[in-house]
Amino acid sequence: MGSVGRLRAGVTIGLVSAALAWTSPVAAVDGSGWRRTANVLPAALLTQRVGAPDPAQRLDVDVVLADPNTAAERATAAAVVDPNSPKFHHFLTTADYGRRFGVAAATRAAVTSWLRRNGLDVGPGPGGSHLIAAAGTVAQLDRLFDLRLGTYRSGPTQFLANDTAPRVPADLPITDVIGLNDLQHFTVPNPTHRGPAARTQLGAFAAQLDVRSLWHAYDAPDSDTGQGMHAGVFMAGNADPVIGSLRVFEETEQLPRVPVRVVRTQPGRADEYGGNDGGEEWMLDTQSSTGLAPGMSDLSLYTAKNLDDPGIVGDFAYWAADPTGPLLMNASFGSCEAFPVNSNTTRDSVQVEVGNDIQDTVEHALMQAFTEGRTLFAASGDTGSSCPVVALPVVGAGNGVANQALPAQGYPAASPWATAVGGTVLSLDKSGARADEQAWAFSGGGSALFIPEPEWQKSEPHVDLPCLPINSDGAPQPLGTVCRGVPDIAALSGSATEAMYINAYDQPTGAGGTSLSSPLVMGAWSRVAAAARKPLGPAAPAIYHIDADKRAHDFFDVTAGEAVGNGLYVPGPGWDYNTGYGVPDIAKLTADLTGGTTPAHPAAAARVPDPPTGDKVACEPFGTSPTGNVATDLLGDNGDTRDLTSAGMTLSPDGKSLVITVRGPHLAARAPFGVGGNSIRATWVYHGTTYVAEAAADPSGKVTGTLSTPRREDPLNPSKEEPKTTEFGAEYGSGSLTMTIPLSDIGSPKPGDRLQYPIASSGRGQGNDDVVGPTNDYTVGQRCH
Repeated sequence: MGSVGRLRAGVTIGLVSAALAWTSPVAAVDGSGWRRTANVLPAALLTQRVGAPDPAQRLDVDVVLADPNTAAERATAAAVVDPNSPKFHHFLTTADYGRRFGVAAATRAAVTSWLRRNGLDVGPGPGGSHLIAAAGTVAQLDRLFDLRLGTYRSGPTQFLANDTAPRVPADLPITDVIGLNDLQHFTVPNPTHRGPAARTQLGAFAAQLDVRSLWHAYDAPDSDTGQGMHAGVFMAGNADPVIGSLRVFEETEQLPRVPVRVVRTQPGRADEYGGNDGGEEWMLDTQSSTGLAPGMSDLSLYTAKNLDDPGIVGDFAYWAADPTGPLLMNASFGSCEAFPVNSNTTRDSVQVEVGNDIQDTVEHALMQAFTEGRTLFAASGDTGSSCPVVALPVVGAGNGVANQALPAQGYPAASPWATAVGGTVLSLDKSGARADEQAWAFSGGGSALFIPEPEWQKSEPHVDLPCLPINSDGAPQPLGTVCRGVPDIAALSGSATEAMYINAYDQPTGAGGTSLSSPLVMGAWSRVAAAARKPLGPAAPAIYHIDADKRAHDFFDVTAGEAVGNGLYVPGPGWDYNTGYGVPDIAKLTADLTGGTTPAHPAAAARVPDPPTGDKVACEPFGTSPTGNVATDLLGDNGDTRDLTSAGMTLSPDGKSLVITVRGPHLAARAPFGVGGNSIRATWVYHGTTYVAEAAADPSGKVTGTLSTPRREDPLNPSKEEPKTTEFGAEYGSGSLTMTIPLSDIGSPKPGDRLQYPIASSGRGQGNDDVVGPTNDYTVGQRCH
């Protein structure tokens, strides 16, 4: 059955018909040795200026340089995955790419010199890249780019933006300056938004599966656990709790510790990466990918300061040009594919975004990575056959919340240089084998509107829906051009009643969505690629080039869905717009692509030592956080009463209690406006048990300390016992909170025992507005004052 038959009847593209009349802005030259780029928000968003930002406020920007070799780069990218080309699988190194297509060293030096002469800091990006990451104050950026940065309001959202396009020297090949507003940004399915006091809510999924159960269900060979493979995750903000939660997950699941490398992709100090954007998301990405491939050599965390456009663009560009970068990367965030003209506004507390403004720049980086034989695994999204147009205050762009009607696809999943991953709902029988697997009702999938299908996808006849007659730049596109079909393959996403166990801030929780599917597939592909004697190259082309008969047994074909479909599309036999080719059978796929399932590089990964403790760290806190990194919410609360700077442990003078001191310049029990009380939680692991100490305040400011030991329930045999809780003393002081907990309530640890992975977090309810740790463990008996 052709894919046209899988498109639901009655589809309309009226929502996007207005795009046909839009045109793309261009840079203007004023004849005086300067020209202006097109980096300015639509005028409709800039009607309500409410003030001027602090001139000393620092902003990150990305300066994008012209690329005169785009056609040649595209041809090379297509050739390295074309079995009929003499360049097939002749992937370029980053050095080769830089020599053939990169920006000349003299050009980068001239632009870098201009930025530095005007006071900007320039980031550590690899040479040859078409992007230069920089940072400067509002005053410096105003002066350098001839701007007037201002504070604006649209609905309840307040943001910083420029009201004129930036001016750049006409003799420097600068095409874009990204980051002059902080309104535009990518989203994770349940992101922390600037403005609303919202947090991720991965616990909305009820955990029923552990990662080891997927080894059996997805036929992962025992001999191959991803040995020798290097993988990575794009993220933003503070990596410490992400790594700490990974270590607890590995201990809980009895998995080896995978070495982690943190790569900070923007200029500035390490403490500038203290934000908590999407923290649980990165925990999900790291644990699901390494959980499915626990033998991999290392995992790289490419982290930006936040999810704003400059950070995300910088992440992609840094990876593509990094000679030590991993071949496999995951991105569990996205936006709508680019439209001929993009808009971003806020209406009645709801952020509405159509398209993105950074796709051209990201595409360049992804094309480079693709030509180097690298794979980006990208989540197809959690809003069904639509892209995430609407970002709600609490749940972000949606995690199975609603199909948002606009029949465009999420980006970067829709990129021709990415492998898009959709979601499924998996049921196991009593033996742990697959009983059934269906398409998830809210899994992203469908036909892009403006992005043509890549050459490597043209072999699939079920990808057959046409693009609109213009591309994302507003240029005409031949009628009948077939558009990119999403996704390519799929894996477990879960549903409202099923997902996978992970560890978040030391505590077991359920996680789901295509944000789970994508890193799971990266883990699966790590096992596949580990058995290859020579590079397989980007995953999607390799899969599409498999003989159809072999591919039929290399993938579980998902032909049914938990609902009728994902909105516009329904699953069916073969490739479909819900799950692509389906779910990989890891052993069979590995054997067909590599000839066996024995790792080519079977050496074990380097040993990861325990975190420092005792005399090695003296009396240092177990974690720190920069001041002022809590977002302002819709009520105007700037979060300073929940702003943490450090936390540490010691013993009481009588040696009978653990004393935890959490510090912050303005810590207080009660939030402004009397809207709920604040809570601070400290968690750690001792002898395999997680302890959670929470000092929660009611709206009046009364503080109650409660100790609990969360457990991972077996959904088939749920415990009938209520979790045990005890109370302890907690008291706010001047810029601090002190918790005093009897040692007898936490397993009676003895002097010399280690309390592992301690974390302190603050918020309202179960959210995490700020987090410190885990940097150091605490050895019982070590006294800190």
